[in-house]
Amino acid sequence: MATVRRALALGCLVLALGGCGKLQNWGGPASPLVTFNVTFEGDLAPLRPPHITEERSLKVALVWGAQWLTEPFCILPPESPEAAAVIADGCRDTFGFVPARVDATAPLTQGQPATLPLFQLPTAEVMVGDVTARVAQGSLVVFDDRDGSGTLELSRPHRAPLSGNEPDRFIKETPDSFDIIYGASFVSMTAADQRVIYREGGFNLNGAFYPRAGCAPPLKAFSVAGAGGFSASAALAATLAGTLPQEDPATCTDALPAETTVSIAARAPAELAEVGCDERIVNGSPRYREPPEEQPDLTGRTVACAHLPSFDTGGGLGGEGDVGDAGNANETSDAGTGDAGSGAAGASSLIQLVVSGRPGDRCRGLTHYVLRGCRESVTCVLPDWDYTSSSAISWWPCPR
Repeated sequence: MATVRRALALGCLVLALGGCGKLQNWGGPASPLVTFNVTFEGDLAPLRPPHITEERSLKVALVWGAQWLTEPFCILPPESPEAAAVIADGCRDTFGFVPARVDATAPLTQGQPATLPLFQLPTAEVMVGDVTARVAQGSLVVFDDRDGSGTLELSRPHRAPLSGNEPDRFIKETPDSFDIIYGASFVSMTAADQRVIYREGGFNLNGAFYPRAGCAPPLKAFSVAGAGGFSASAALAATLAGTLPQEDPATCTDALPAETTVSIAARAPAELAEVGCDERIVNGSPRYREPPEEQPDLTGRTVACAHLPSFDTGGGLGGEGDVGDAGNANETSDAGTGDAGSGAAGASSLIQLVVSGRPGDRCRGLTHYVLRGCRESVTCVLPDWDYTSSSAISWWPCPR
């Protein structure tokens, strides 16, 4: 019994050192892992879309970026003026920030300092690399929460009408987000930016995940890094040379979040729409589709007939790639090699009809119709559909 009393007395002494009778840091609100400091400046009145007279609820959100590859059709030299027009209307910025996941959100008042606390680490779906060296990169996005959901809702490109033979998950469309984006700290690699970086382990200087070649590796854990941007022509030249486009070292910055403030300037929502545009797939595989039997309504969409690109990869033309609607930009393709392979580009004998989105759509995107193909791949031994020698698709405007 004496031993028990001594143990209790020792325990009380230990508790007394921390405040006897009242435990500290047990329960109550959790402390954030990190807090970002943000300011937002600019006159929103001339930037508002028509019929919007005031903001309902300005907020700032941390949006983690996707590792995304553009479609080959968007970066290969167009084979006709019509194809060039479709690229202009339907392809997103090759070097732009692509959202994968919306994380923390906080209220924001224009012209006043704001803080954005983060209570969880980025999930594995937005981390690029392996467990010994991986990184996540994000943009701080200012938006008007028009639907009152408390978070930024992402939009997706709208396909042209599909065949009734497509699975329901391919036909399903989601309406554009009501939220209006007025600013972002990271919009495109071709412009100066301030980006949120979370780094675990080492750092791959040769990685092409929103690269900052010429800058020092980012700090471990959370940091706010900046870069001056590079031109599209410099990126093309570097790609042809097998390197990454270089940043001017004088424009590179890297600081702890507590020691820096991210300054975001107000911009027209039309200039920032893609920051809020999710992608169904991120590996560059086009969505080759069976054309509907009845002529689809393509009003307002830009169209072009073009050969399918072919690459010296030994894998053929590749990828359908759209394997569902998982709600984020990190869906993967089971299509095999795909059109995004390396090697010399050529042209297939198969003609596709490429269709852009509609003028009023929030997000840019393409639909690819082909007369022969499979659900899993545009090339297959036994196609799921083949109208190349049939008149069933009487509205088809391209050579058969």
